[in-house]
Amino acid sequence: MPEPWGEGDWNQIVELPRTDERLTEAQRVITVLLDHPDLSPQVPEPPSPGLLWHVWDEFHRAVGRRMPRMVDVTWTGVDELVRAWRDRPRLDPLQRHVVRHVEAAMLAVIPSLRDDVADSVFRWLALDPDPGRFADWAVTPAECCVTEDIGADAAIELLGAMGGPEARAALERLSVKPNGPAAWENAEAAQGALWNLENQGR
Repeated sequence: MPEPWGEGDWNQIVELPRTDERLTEAQRVITVLLDHPDLSPQVPEPPSPGLLWHVWDEFHRAVGRRMPRMVDVTWTGVDELVRAWRDRPRLDPLQRHVVRHVEAAMLAVIPSLRDDVADSVFRWLALDPDPGRFADWAVTPAECCVTEDIGADAAIELLGAMGGPEARAALERLSVKPNGPAAWENAEAAQGALWNLENQGR
């Protein structure tokens, strides 16, 4: 990921100028997130007693503290973190369980990283004074991200900010429930965005 998209630092991203170069970069980042098979692996369920997700979450937070930038998250860094965890004086049985199954824990982090990147790209685009100018390329990836639940809130916000017939049609498709293309809460958010569009200027 080019900087600062790979950093996940919203304070840097929000300051980016909306130049043609940066817009092309944002488009490429979203395309890679959606198209690259290595970025959407099958995430295994943590082995029993893996239903206690708070332990896995604790490990994810430890990764975030140790490797705050996405470019820092490497298998070597994770191995070092696992060794440090194993040396902790009071490692409870569930924490030991996590470090024994670190690959599953790390694979569970990947969707979270994808979500953060997509969220920052869509929020950045929505800040543009005229987000409708992105409709010819941004509607489709935004809709795909909502159906895949990657940065969905920001993607819906962008579709609402773009307005226009393509964005409205995407929001209408996403708002179908039950059994629509989007998860229930995303369909609700799409309905809210449609309502806002219909009531603007009243």
